[in-house]
Parts: sequence; C-alpha cells; structure tokens
Amino acid sequence: MDESRRGPTYLVVAVVVRPRELDAVRTSLRRLVRSGQRRVHFKKESDSRRRELVSRLREMGLRAAVWTVRDSDDIRARRLCLFAAAAWLQEFGVTRLAIESCAHQDVRDRQTLAAALEKVDVPFAYEHLRPAEDPVLWVSDALAWCFGAGGDWRQRVQPMLDVVVRLDQCPESAKPGNRPSGR
Repeated sequence: MDESRRGPTYLVVAVVVRPRELDAVRTSLRRLVRSGQRRVHFKKESDSRRRELVSRLREMGLRAAVWTVRDSDDIRARRLCLFAAAAWLQEFGVTRLAIESCAHQDVRDRQTLAAALEKVDVPFAYEHLRPAEDPVLWVSDALAWCFGAGGDWRQRVQPMLDVVVRLDQCPESAKPGNRPSGR
C-alpha cells in the first residue's frame, strides 16, 4: 500500500497478490530494476520508462484497489482512506498488508488500523516496510502515481483496478466511524 497527493485529492492504493504468487511477483518486479537503481520509483522515471513499466505490470496480471478523498489535511485524509481500505481488505480476506513506511505517519497508521480492525473476527497482520524491502510496494507507488496523474496515465492502469472508492462521494453511513452495528 502506498499513497499520493495530487492537488486537493489524497489517494491510497493497495495491490493484492495471492500468497502463493508472491515470490514469483517479487522476482518479476526485481527484474524491472535497472543497473544503478535500488528500486523502481515512478516519480523519478521518464515517461517512456513509465509506459514500459505499466505495460509490464499489466502483463503480470496484478490487481489493485484505490481510495480517494478530497481533503487538504493529509492526516485526516490518510486516516479516512486507511480506515476504508482496512474494512475492504478484511472483507476481501487479506492476511497481510505491507505499507510503505514514512516515519512521521507510521504510528498514526498503526492506531488507525488497530481501530479499524478491533471489531473484526479475523484481523490481518500489517507492517511498515521501506520500498527496497518489498518490491510489491513499487507497484502501489506506480499505480498511485498514474491514477493521480489522470488522463492517459489513469487509462493505462484502469484495467488493473478492481475497486475505486471516492470517500468524499460516499454516503455518511459508509464513512469510517459510521459502521453498521453488529460487525
């Protein structure tokens, strides 16, 4: 899972990989790293390289979900996106979530996820990792960049996106903290 900020829109992208496919996906992703790079970082790539990478990611059959909210406060926006993502991921049956680490927000992330998962029967494990520690984080970075850029970039990754949730367009009852009782 990674995030992006594009103007007033904050977004979070989660890439879903089956555990039995994880090693093969990581190996394929590591092959995308060029000589002299430690990782793929979409913001630093040229447009031609970005097009090549998106094409390769699509060939891998990777799937993802996106949560967006128009909010100028990054802390509040991230909390809303993480809370909604946690509910969806838990219902989807995810067993582990890797989140790109950013020291100033990791503690808040853990608090948000703990609150989101406290009432579920089988919570998933989550951890913060540096991008070099798990290549799957490069995919969420790439998809967040493309989705946030809009236009042709968003069109290129659209086939990989199973879910796009615009939290500022959700009914009040669907927002974090307003879960139906009995869950």
